[in-house]
Amino acid sequence: MTSNELYQYAEALRLGRGVEADIDQALELHSQLAQSGRAQSYERVALILLSQDRLIEAKAALEAGRDAGNNLARMRLAIAHVRGQFGSLSDPALGVRQLEEFTQSSDSAFARYVLARAYQTGTGTSVQLERARAIYEDLAEDGHGQSLRQLGDFARDGTFAEPDLAAAADYYRAAAENGFDYAWLMLANLHLGEGRYAESIEAYQMAIASEISGAEAMFARRNFLEEFGPLSDRASAARILESKAENGDVDAAAEALILWERRSRRINTLDLEAVLAMLDEKMRAGDERATIALARAYRVLHWRIPQSRARHAEIVADFGDQLGKSRMRELFYSVYDPERHPQSRQATYEIVSTLEGAEFQSAARAIRATERTAFVFLLQKELEELGYFNGTANGVFNTRSLRATMRFCEDQGIADNCVHGPLTYTASMDIIRELADARE
Repeated sequence: MTSNELYQYAEALRLGRGVEADIDQALELHSQLAQSGRAQSYERVALILLSQDRLIEAKAALEAGRDAGNNLARMRLAIAHVRGQFGSLSDPALGVRQLEEFTQSSDSAFARYVLARAYQTGTGTSVQLERARAIYEDLAEDGHGQSLRQLGDFARDGTFAEPDLAAAADYYRAAAENGFDYAWLMLANLHLGEGRYAESIEAYQMAIASEISGAEAMFARRNFLEEFGPLSDRASAARILESKAENGDVDAAAEALILWERRSRRINTLDLEAVLAMLDEKMRAGDERATIALARAYRVLHWRIPQSRARHAEIVADFGDQLGKSRMRELFYSVYDPERHPQSRQATYEIVSTLEGAEFQSAARAIRATERTAFVFLLQKELEELGYFNGTANGVFNTRSLRATMRFCEDQGIADNCVHGPLTYTASMDIIRELADARE
């Protein structure tokens, strides 16, 4: 085989295109090609290694590709740093600098969009909304769907002026028509919030026709809850959710189980056991959505599902890597024994005290959502470390705890939110963010 033929064959093996996929053989062939001078294969090697969580090797492969003069590897390296794809090895600030340099000589829409998102979110740099908007506007002129969606969000939220829902709708429609199909859902929800039921239904139907994951189940759930006013069809929606949930549709099952959490919203004819069994099977096959839905069901519907705590604990122990962003919340539920409050509070704090940055914030939010006294215990311990609280950490938000928290809020410039109640959702989120910053 020539070098080009070998490259194409390696790609076919990687993607399962025309042949049975064989990732290990694809990795071997691309490694050989890279070492023999085909720099583009370094980027392909890195993609495979990233999919296998071999982060150190992936980073090294992209650096080798960059050093060999491959622009794609150079771009991927910068983006991986910005997006945290190297885990603890990621350096978002370095990634932003590399992207800024890269985009000076490249018009890659992908690289420019990632840079704009970094400016927008303050990832690896300060928040720079004007610079983000300028990039989005340039990209939008060429019909870049994701940039059009971001401009729609700006118009909807009134980021730069008063909210302009008509402009937001135009941006979302343009985004969808330029290939960013998810914008149909953004448009549907925007119209629904305005009470424009017919337009919302039309946008949902476009999302369903575009085969957006979960769109049909979401549409059915809104119909069932009669959110489309007089245009709602509750009976038809119930039949759709029930049928699809019982026949293996994970999104429909998740929606149906959430409805089951409240008596007034239940589809009483739903075969609950069959749906749970289906999700269990999908979970064991590696389906993250099924794992999240099943863990929630065992946590919230514990009164209805036999041995729910034990089954929930099994998910956290054996399938925790499939819980995504809900992992921390499910972890704390499995750890927290309501019959042993003091021990459970200590156990949860021992987990969160080892974390930093975004992980600490995620864990603290999960504790607050799981058990309020455990969150107060965490707050007391953290404020003690910072010199604000000198009492006994016991999970009771007493006067001493209140005074310590308010002093912390005043010092961090968030007293206006805390004064209405430091344990309210908004104030708690602000406090958690400031605690995370204080830990660095």
